[in-house]
Amino acid sequence: MRTRNEKIAASLVVLLALAGCGGGGESGSGNGSGSGDSGGSGGSGGSGGSGGSGGSGGSGETPAPPAGLVHYVTGNDADADVTPAGPGLILMGGATDVDAAFTWWKPRIAGGDVVVLRTSGADGYNEYLQALSASDSVETMLVTSKELANSDYVKWRVEHAEGVFMAGGDQADYVSFWRGTALESAVTSVYQRGGVVGGTSAGCAVLGPFVFAAYEGTVYSDEALQDPYNVFMTMERDFFAFPPLEGLITDTHFVPRDRMGRLVGFLGRILTDGWAPQAKGIGVDERTAVVIDAMGKGEVMGEGKVYLVVANDKPAVCEAGKPLVYSGLSYHRLSAGDTLEFPSGQTNVPAEPLSAAGGVTSPANPY
Repeated sequence: MRTRNEKIAASLVVLLALAGCGGGGESGSGNGSGSGDSGGSGGSGGSGGSGGSGGSGGSGETPAPPAGLVHYVTGNDADADVTPAGPGLILMGGATDVDAAFTWWKPRIAGGDVVVLRTSGADGYNEYLQALSASDSVETMLVTSKELANSDYVKWRVEHAEGVFMAGGDQADYVSFWRGTALESAVTSVYQRGGVVGGTSAGCAVLGPFVFAAYEGTVYSDEALQDPYNVFMTMERDFFAFPPLEGLITDTHFVPRDRMGRLVGFLGRILTDGWAPQAKGIGVDERTAVVIDAMGKGEVMGEGKVYLVVANDKPAVCEAGKPLVYSGLSYHRLSAGDTLEFPSGQTNVPAEPLSAAGGVTSPANPY
């Protein structure tokens, strides 16, 4: 079995290999380096400058950007003032983006404005999303502090968007800088008035009500199964709360990084800590997405698979310093075109049994 440092080194090799080769808005979102779980996303290099200060749209004058905000605007920087046709959600698993998911959101954002949120990178999504979405504008904002997340400009621009997409990066930063701020409320308001909210990699990891925060870096499946309370298992809740994702935790880069074991560990923690009586986990593979419409119907798109894990009871053993013992779980393996209902978890794909004991899952290869 590889050591933790060997796993991190291997992840860095993958990140370097992926950098600059993505076919969509971003290239691969590398895992595990630094303090985060997903690593930074490539992007296309800056466009120079910080974009305009906005104009006057149908909903009033845009506040001035705060000092220190790096942002890039492509298209019309005035508010489009349109009515979105959602709401909807996009859960994307990282690496090359899924064009079909953004084609899906195109009629729902109704030619409106798109905001891309991140804490690192540049404007790699701007032209890509504007082309696929036929949007009025795309603005990327690097919101790197609570002060920026509470600024009038960030709040206004997000509130007046019809689509919000959270790029890959470091979910520890997203939780630390965005939770409990005007930005969080503004993103929620976009969904509530019929817009679409989505994320990839770290951006997807923070969309559910339960979050692996990665404050101490990534956690590997063997670590989570051997000790579900190890130092790397940093869990949070009460961030975003979209109704279709009730009782759910998300994970990404699922098969290449062998994350079924840690998803089982996350679920064990959620139930043991009393956060929910039952819970579900969604593991989204790279180059894969789940789109969820206004009625809560989800559809899988892309090249890989999506794994829905259902936990209806607490683990037999979930204690610090002891291997997780968890039986009675079930999971569904979904491919492109398969559907599932949110938040019930009903799907057209049969369930398979899943358990964990002795630091491993059964089946040992659930993929």
